[in-house]
Parts: sequence; structure tokens; C-alpha cells
Amino acid sequence: MDDTFHSHPKVLAAEPAALGLWVVAGTWSSANLTDGFVPHYVLPRLLPDSDKLAEALVTCGLWRRAKGGYRFHDWSDYNPRSVDVKRERDAARERMRNLRAKRKAPGQPQKRSGEQQANVRDVFVTPSRPDPTRSSSNEELPRDAPPASPGPPARRADRGTRLPDDFPVTPAMRKWAGEKAPLCGMEDHEAFCDYWRSVPGAKGRKLDWEKTWRNWMRKEQRERDRPGQRASGRAVPGRSTTDDRVAQAQALKAELGLTQDPQLNLIRGELA
Repeated sequence: MDDTFHSHPKVLAAEPAALGLWVVAGTWSSANLTDGFVPHYVLPRLLPDSDKLAEALVTCGLWRRAKGGYRFHDWSDYNPRSVDVKRERDAARERMRNLRAKRKAPGQPQKRSGEQQANVRDVFVTPSRPDPTRSSSNEELPRDAPPASPGPPARRADRGTRLPDDFPVTPAMRKWAGEKAPLCGMEDHEAFCDYWRSVPGAKGRKLDWEKTWRNWMRKEQRERDRPGQRASGRAVPGRSTTDDRVAQAQALKAELGLTQDPQLNLIRGELA
């Protein structure tokens, strides 16, 4: 069927059920080589209420009445004639007989792989389409090419992970902090965890959290290891509001005579 069939005035004037009969009857005529003629007795076998639908096709101009049935309008303009199809089929059968005769001749190798059935569709490339309209394009549609074999799947880059809920300071991290960041403490570790757990999206993902932790501690160490922060060759930790709060809590416990809470000792320098 032509790709402009849907917008042709005759098609727009026909009801959908009548167009269904037009399609089914067209395939029947192509298969039986009737050159677009559809006998009366065939119609009931194709669709229910075919007599009424056939008259609708005549009214809109897609069919015309003929003796003993109906005939498609301008069938031969869009389909091969039955005489040509039959002639090509006879010629194909003759070629196959000659090919078989040559293979049966003495001294001829028996090759069955080259034997093929005659294919009329390869000769008449114009598809069967009893269509009253003509396509505006003369280009022949290319044959379907076999699908290309898919290549190896693209490897997805590792986007890293978010900071685990449990990210403890391991003995190896404590040893490193004692050598590289002696002025840092547990509050810096907690600040590191709080910060990265609050970063949204891809920025909050890292491939190696331990390396990120070490970079964080190096930065904190540089902030505290400034001129005036060292005396007598010994590093003196800087004070912070957290240090003050911990000192106040310890003083309050001492005043109340309570046992010292180990959690209050998480001050600077304890990573070492």
C-alpha cells in the first residue's frame, strides 16, 4: 500500500470496515492472479456484510461493478499483470529443469546447495498494492539489512560511594595521624563525617574515603601549624569552642564529684 493512501479523498470518504474489505480482497486477487477482479461468491468468505461494504467501495470510487463481481480501480497501474507473472513462473521452472538436467549429466558434480525455488517476488519488485493513488517518490525501499552485531558493552565509570554510616578511625589511620597530623583530634574526624554526609549528589561520592580523610586532616594540620603555634620545638594545639565546652564539662563533673565520662576526653591530640 502506498504511504499516501490514508489521505486520498476516496479513502477519506470510505468507512473503515469498507477499507478492511479493500485490503483483504486485494491480497486475495494478488494471490489468485485475477488482475483485480473479485467475484461475488468470494466476498462472504472474506468479511461479514461484504455486499454492503462492496457497494460502499463502489460509491467512493475504489471499486467498480463488473460482470459477476467487482474490479479494483486502476489495478494494472500498481500491480504486475497475471500474464506476466505466469510467463515468469514458466521461465523459472524451465531454468530449474535445465539446471537439474546439467547436474545429472555424466561427470558433473552434484551440488545441491545452489538449487533454489523460483521467486516471482524478486522479479516483480513492485509490491501488490491495489491503490488508486501513486506515490510521489520513485525511490525503491532498501532491503532490510541484517542487524549489526552489538559491540562490547561500554564500561561504566565507577562513581564511588557515599561515606559509610560506620566510618571508624582504624589503627593505621591513628598511626598516620600521629605522624602527619598530630594537632588533629576526634572532633576533626567527626566534623569530617558530618560534612561529607551532608553533601548531596555526586559531590558526596568518593572512590577512596580514607584518602579523602587524610587530605582533610592535612588541611586541618596546616591551619593549626602556623607561626606562633609552636613553642620550644613542641606543637601546641590551638584552642576552639569545642575544647572550651569539653573543659567546662570536665570542671562541672569534678565540682559535682561525678566519675569522669570517657566521652569527654575526645579532644585534640587523641587520634595519636
